[in-house]
Amino acid sequence: MNRMDEYTALLAELEQAPEELNNTVSKALNRKNTLQKKRRFFGTSLGGLAACFATFVLLVNLSTPFARACGRIPLLADLAKAVSWSPSLSAAVENDYVQPLRLSQSQNGITARVEYLIVDRKQVDVFFSIRSDDYAHLDLDHPTLTVPGEQEGYASSFSSYGIENGDLMELRIDFMNRDVPDSLTMTFGVYDNKHLYENQKPPAQSSVADYGDELLSDNPREQREILATFTFELRFDPTYTEQGTVIDVGETFLLDGQSVTLTEAEIYPTHLRLNFDYDPANTAWLTELNFYLENERGERFNGIVNGISATGNPDDPSTDSVWLDSPYFSTGEHLTLHVTGASWIDKGQERVKVDLAKGMIEDPPQGVRLEWAEKRNAGWVVSFSAGARWEKTMHYQIWKNRFYDEDGTAHDINQRGASSSPMILGEISGAELESYEAAEKAAKEEGRYFETFGLKDCTADCVWLEPCWTRITDSTAQVVIK
Repeated sequence: MNRMDEYTALLAELEQAPEELNNTVSKALNRKNTLQKKRRFFGTSLGGLAACFATFVLLVNLSTPFARACGRIPLLADLAKAVSWSPSLSAAVENDYVQPLRLSQSQNGITARVEYLIVDRKQVDVFFSIRSDDYAHLDLDHPTLTVPGEQEGYASSFSSYGIENGDLMELRIDFMNRDVPDSLTMTFGVYDNKHLYENQKPPAQSSVADYGDELLSDNPREQREILATFTFELRFDPTYTEQGTVIDVGETFLLDGQSVTLTEAEIYPTHLRLNFDYDPANTAWLTELNFYLENERGERFNGIVNGISATGNPDDPSTDSVWLDSPYFSTGEHLTLHVTGASWIDKGQERVKVDLAKGMIEDPPQGVRLEWAEKRNAGWVVSFSAGARWEKTMHYQIWKNRFYDEDGTAHDINQRGASSSPMILGEISGAELESYEAAEKAAKEEGRYFETFGLKDCTADCVWLEPCWTRITDSTAQVVIK
């Protein structure tokens, strides 16, 4: 990745950051099930578009039922491509589990269409598009939602990065403490994003902008001219919103000497949730599992890699629920949970001291390095890296979304960038460029991941950060779900 590609990708991530924090920031959510606990959402980054297209080709070519499904519903091939990254949604399409809407509105030469819904008791996936013959690079911010009744207990995720004119986009809405309502209203403004493309030039011909100030800003977006605003009321067929079941499991097992109980499994057409409880005598908080489910026929169901992957309790670092691809449309009679690894935060190490001036971390989380820290008028800009975890290659968070000063006062981290290449500020050339390219090659060989963010209004040399783990293990366990 050259410097311009890196900067463009970072800008795209920054444009989505405020809304996508709905997936990562701890949220106090009351849940209407037997656990009666509050939850926070964790999110993962979007999968590669090339992988999505490749998966779509394989599904259509190798799966006869899936190919037949594409022929039954007009334009369903577009939906098949839009869901190709998700085995659960692909299975829903294959089994005709789709609610067509065909809603359309036009303003100022721009047409917005809401084409399909895939919905069940706990999740709504809205597939819509914007098209124009007058504008080649239309874009929109995260749609706003009006939900009947309680305005809490749900989170939405959305990204338009890389979407072409007229392609289907997906808005995902996940409900926690309530079921999906009968309807909701979606509103979004559309703007011309041509400046992002017009300003792209080869690195040798342009100066790569310094994104350090972006990371320290309250709102990195420039003032945009909204060309059209669309509001759609989405009504859900109750045939779909009633689908789902909860299975009591109640199996306790030991993992790295810690007592973990799989209390229940929630199975929905769009995903599966495994809910956990822990022995108060445990010496560490379980923060992440490396795992998969498998039925007696050898079908495997993996953890979610695009969207919410887990939820937790905002009062402690533990993970209370993990989310997986759904076995709803499979014919197996039982599932086995295979745990192949775990990450933990040892109790008493929920915060880690970082000396920014000296470039040191006291008791750093396993595999984490402080690459650099730069002090500016608006605060510090810092960059960390971590090693590869298990066989995963997607981006993950190293630190949570708050930092603390010496008095223990919490401050939000609003903007952050993520990359598989070292992240630096400003333009580089000549010997510096050669040094960077060597560091980039070494990072890829080592499988390191980089996270850069701003500590706005921070003037002190030391801060305390909340790690997403302190240690990572390869311990194994199995639990059968009948």
